[in-house]
Amino acid sequence: HYFIQSNLSTMTVDDGSSFSSAAAPCSSETHVPMVYGAGQNSDVNSELPKSVLEYYLNIEKVLEAESFENESDRRLLEEKVLDQIKEDGITRILYHWDCSRVVERLLVHSTLPTLTEIGALLLPHTLELACHNFASHVLEMFIMHLVRRIYTAETAELVELAEQVFRKMCLGVSDLISNTHGSYTLRLALQVLVGVRLEEERKQQKKRWEIGKHSFYETSTPHPTLKKILHKFTKRLVREDVATLLWSPQGAPLLSLLLVLLHKTSSKSLPNFKAVILSSFDRKVDDYKEVEKFGPLPEVLLDNKASFVIQSLIKVSDKEELLSLYSEHFQKVLVPLSLHPVANYTVQSMLEHAPTAPTAEDMCSQLIPLFEDFLAESLTGVVASVIKCCHHYNLKSHNVMKVLQEAFHVPDDQLHLFFRCLMSLTTHDLLLEKLESYKKPTQSGKPRRDRFEATLPGSLLLQEVFKLGEVSMLEEGLCSLTDDHVIYLSNNPQASHALQAFLTSASVPVTLKHRFIKRSVSVVDSLVLSPSGSRIVEAMWNSADIDIKSAIAQVLVEKEQAVKDNTYGSIVWRNCNLKAFKIGSSNWEKSERKKRKRIETFEKIIGDTQPSETLEVGKKTKSESLGDADQGSELPVNGGAKDVSQENKQNAGANENETDEQGKLRTKKDKKSRKSKKLKVSKEASNG
Repeated sequence: HYFIQSNLSTMTVDDGSSFSSAAAPCSSETHVPMVYGAGQNSDVNSELPKSVLEYYLNIEKVLEAESFENESDRRLLEEKVLDQIKEDGITRILYHWDCSRVVERLLVHSTLPTLTEIGALLLPHTLELACHNFASHVLEMFIMHLVRRIYTAETAELVELAEQVFRKMCLGVSDLISNTHGSYTLRLALQVLVGVRLEEERKQQKKRWEIGKHSFYETSTPHPTLKKILHKFTKRLVREDVATLLWSPQGAPLLSLLLVLLHKTSSKSLPNFKAVILSSFDRKVDDYKEVEKFGPLPEVLLDNKASFVIQSLIKVSDKEELLSLYSEHFQKVLVPLSLHPVANYTVQSMLEHAPTAPTAEDMCSQLIPLFEDFLAESLTGVVASVIKCCHHYNLKSHNVMKVLQEAFHVPDDQLHLFFRCLMSLTTHDLLLEKLESYKKPTQSGKPRRDRFEATLPGSLLLQEVFKLGEVSMLEEGLCSLTDDHVIYLSNNPQASHALQAFLTSASVPVTLKHRFIKRSVSVVDSLVLSPSGSRIVEAMWNSADIDIKSAIAQVLVEKEQAVKDNTYGSIVWRNCNLKAFKIGSSNWEKSERKKRKRIETFEKIIGDTQPSETLEVGKKTKSESLGDADQGSELPVNGGAKDVSQENKQNAGANENETDEQGKLRTKKDKKSRKSKKLKVSKEASNG
């Protein structure tokens, strides 16, 4: 077992500050390093007598039933359980899988005295418990509830307990980092201190996840008391050997989290911390084929652990820092990095956070000609990131779709197969071979089915293509799909996201959407019964005009019973208001037209607030006419007001009264009238 002194009360850091406590101050030098012995095996399940185990299992059933008449009954049970835990030994109980789960459940709805007593039992063994597989879950649950209580009902007792727990962890931070379970507990403690949302991902431990799900919370800023502890905590972590942690499987995730937290709290130590991480770029690797052409590569980008830290560094860097990082470490070696199985993820992160349009232009111009190489190396993510970057900065001069056509070897007279090549990530030649094989009958003489193959990387690639809006080459492939292909793609959990992106993208022409929807109306009754297919039907519905909606509704009403009996079908039935269609199609059409008109009016009102829009002399929008019917002068809105303000700056001092009159949009009465009408239209649209 680990040996840890229980009377450590304060920790002194470099700046001379220390945690406040009534006990005598104690230097960090008094920390006794962990002795790795029997307790180091974190998978050990302690042996308990059968009677003791049955007692705790019965307690778990009582806590799960929640059959307490009042809080005093709960408190009485908690006192008895705590007495039994003291008798059996806290470490002995928490080292057992079932018993540790009971203590977790006890913490979920524990009263303040119970939480304090459990904390007193855990405190002497903080580091030992943090490094154990089962006990670490209990300690994490205790930390979450302790901090949550401080947010809701701060008391001196809770604050002192929190200081003591985190002081223990600070003193043993080196030992926690070197342990898998300890490093996770350390990261969770940092998240709790900074006030971010906790996300539990324990799929293999479903019971534990269900126990802890009620303890999640979210705050915008750290608690003042906890912020002081966080400052000392991060200061202690920054003093660790970052160069060593960067390459460690436990240390790299901690450094990534620390970067985000220091950025969130605007810590003064963040620049120095970034500088230490950037110094890792000095280590170079020159054992690759094209080293003579591009030069050595930074080793930190080639390591699967250290590169994760660099990705976090990119996320928290400002514009100037990103420009410097790109020009010094990425620009000259962007091509070999993007082709590396690990470094390409950092390149994708740099594409996502490109600081300026010229930088994005430079990266895209280097990478777009290599699309075929990326696809050959199964690096579809790089291609998708480049297309996303082009969409973000509106870089359409590169003709991305033409490069993709050449990469998949699709001739101009075979563009109807282009969509299929992208979705299946198959070149045109190989796809033709598969299609020929489907024409051959089976051994029994039956014809083979034309099986459409969809892949997750292909779906992700198509999603970015549809957002970009350059879909002219894919039109024939989309609209010539067979019924079986539409059903397969819509019901496929991976491929359906591509179709959904196509139907919801603002860059795709409405006429193309309508053409695809008309082609797919006949199979909506088959799509509506699955989770993925039902979302596609709703996306079709939202993109369709009144005639297409009527055709979709007619198909679904004919299969009313099957649709309403299905979980997903009943949702579509309600969202599309098919009950009204069944009662009377004429009234339904009028209702849908009114609803569409309201939505369009609401969208136009929202569009009037866009900064890029300005009013020309003598022209008015419908939204302006609501309050300006009697006025003949031009009234600027937002964009116009911005132009007026700029003109006023140029003519400052010429005529301030005249400037004020130009800046006024309308009288108070007119403003109030327009605002009430906007709210009315907004409510009608939302009700529709």
